[in-house]
Amino acid sequence: MENQEQEIDLRELFYVLLSKLHIIILVAVFGALCAFAIAKFVLPVKYTSSISIFVNAAGENQNTTDGKADNADLTAAKSLAATYIVILEDDIVYDKVSELLVQDYEISDLQKVFNVSYENGEPYISASQIKSLVTIASVNETEVISISATTQNPQLSADICTYIANIAPDLLTRTTHAGSVESIGNAKVPSAPSSPNVKKITLIGMLAGFVIAAAAVIIAHLIDNRINIGEDFKKRFPDVPVLAEIPDVYNLDKGGKK
Repeated sequence: MENQEQEIDLRELFYVLLSKLHIIILVAVFGALCAFAIAKFVLPVKYTSSISIFVNAAGENQNTTDGKADNADLTAAKSLAATYIVILEDDIVYDKVSELLVQDYEISDLQKVFNVSYENGEPYISASQIKSLVTIASVNETEVISISATTQNPQLSADICTYIANIAPDLLTRTTHAGSVESIGNAKVPSAPSSPNVKKITLIGMLAGFVIAAAAVIIAHLIDNRINIGEDFKKRFPDVPVLAEIPDVYNLDKGGKK
C-alpha cells in the first residue's frame, strides 16, 4: 500500500514538473545566458604553458643493459623525482624567478599580473605570488617532472616555465649531490587560452538553472496547503466521508462566473 502511495506521489510530482516545464526551461536558458556572460566577459582569460624535465638518478654513470637503463636506476629516479619536486617548490627557486622577471620585463607589464613590491628601491615579486601560478608534479609517477604555469600573459607563462627548468639542474645537483635532470623540449607560448572553458561553464549554468527551477517547483508544490480538487481532500482527510462536490463552473461564453 505504501509503495502504491509513493508511486502515486512520484507520478504526481512528475505531472507537476511537466506542467511547469516551460518555466523550468526558461530558467535553465536564463542560467546558461548568465553563465556564458560571466565566462565570456567577467572571468579573466588565462594561458597555460608547460615543460618537462627528465630525472636521471645515476647521472653520467648510468648502468645500461643493451642500451637500456637498469631497473634499479629507474626506480631510484622515480624516488628522486619526488625529492626534486619538494626542492623546486622552495622559495629560493621563486626568488630567482622574480629576479629574472624583473630583469626581462617592464614593471608596468608585471604589475598587470603581480603585486610588485620594492625593497631598498629594487622591485621584486614575492615567492608566494609566483608559486600560486605554478604546478610541479610527477607525470604518472614516473621519472619525468612536469612544470606548468598559468597566467593572463601567454609569453609570461612560457618564460616562468623556462626559468624554473634552467634553474633546476644546478640547484638540484648542488642540493642533493645525486642524479641529474635534463629538459625535454622547450616551453611553448600558448596560442589559445586554457581558461575559462566557456562551453563547460555555460552548460553548468544551464544545468544549475534547470535543477534550481525544478527544485523550486517541487518545494512550492509540497508546501502548498490549498485544496484544489476533491482528490486533495480525500488524501489529507481519508477518514472524513465526502458527501458531495461542488463543481467549478466557469464559462464566459454563457455569462458564467467562478
